[in-house]
Amino acid sequence: MKPEEFGLAVKLLVENFWIIREDQPENYNFLRRHQQYIQREFRQRFGLNVTIRPQYIQVLKRPFQLEAWMGNHEFIMPMDFSLFCCGMAYVEELETDAPFMMHELVQGIQLMIPEALMIDWTNYNHRKSLVRAVKKMEQLRLIKRIEGEVSDFEQREDNTEILFMTTPMARAFLARAPQSYTQYESFNEFKADLEDSRRSLERNQVIYQRLLMTPQIKRTAQNEDIFALMRNYYRYTQEYVESNTPFHFELYRDYAAFTLEQRDNWQELFPSRQVVDEVLIQLATILRQEEFIPTAYGEIYLTEEQWSGLVKELQENYCSFWSKEFKEKSLSQLSDTLFHRGISWGMFECIEDKIIIQPAFGRLVAEMRKENDE
Repeated sequence: MKPEEFGLAVKLLVENFWIIREDQPENYNFLRRHQQYIQREFRQRFGLNVTIRPQYIQVLKRPFQLEAWMGNHEFIMPMDFSLFCCGMAYVEELETDAPFMMHELVQGIQLMIPEALMIDWTNYNHRKSLVRAVKKMEQLRLIKRIEGEVSDFEQREDNTEILFMTTPMARAFLARAPQSYTQYESFNEFKADLEDSRRSLERNQVIYQRLLMTPQIKRTAQNEDIFALMRNYYRYTQEYVESNTPFHFELYRDYAAFTLEQRDNWQELFPSRQVVDEVLIQLATILRQEEFIPTAYGEIYLTEEQWSGLVKELQENYCSFWSKEFKEKSLSQLSDTLFHRGISWGMFECIEDKIIIQPAFGRLVAEMRKENDE
């Protein structure tokens, strides 16, 4: 398998929850054709298993630690997650290609829902929560809608004449981890069991896996040994990564990351073409001009007053380059937008009354010129 072909395989498997044969026959056949090499390389290098089935191909990606940017951002309320889990449990018990109506799903969920979660289908917000969960199940291809509109259920609780059908992926979504979920009394028990199952991984596999699945690895007092290992094997890692994957390996004193030189239609990148990312880079430029003293691990601690001062300076210096939407934002609105976008990419953290700027953010810089400037 050529390096550029393996690079494409990495892109497909990392970017997609799964490659469904019916939806992406060309990509599925490409991966199936090179399955032995791909499975061996992912296992040996990244410590990840590539699951190949007649209906789909998947790499199950589980984070080493939970972070603020992870999760399903389409869900708004905790109830969304509860109803989604109950919905998954319901369809998992059905046969593949089994038809069912919306009212059957509602009844099934009603039997499974925890007693502490009081569901009232006459409540508009509860119905809307279920609609978000069902739409996510559709998006993940766990179910297929045959007739009717899911959004009709939002309007009235008796609008349940909506026909669905299960897919082969319905039974595969709740992967055993590492045993049946019903064996765990709590999430912490599941997490501990998952960590135990990873003890067989070699340290270099852990590093490659974390670099592949997270925006960055930050240096902390607890992982100095990992950074020492990355420094010792930097040239070897760089050569492998840049020869066999689409990424570049960047290692600095305080963080390490896989990066890309070109966007090339990747789904999630920073900076994207969104205006908010351009503004964030401009904010980083303002930050670099200040004389804040970082910690031993490259973090900068700002008070709310210092943060507001930076955002105000940003607004004064760069607003002429912004879209109408951003020009019209108040200082408070601009501050909130930038802060939440930075958190979603691990650039910022907030602890008590301090805003923490991460080392990776300090590497960003922008130079803005007007069209008539030389």
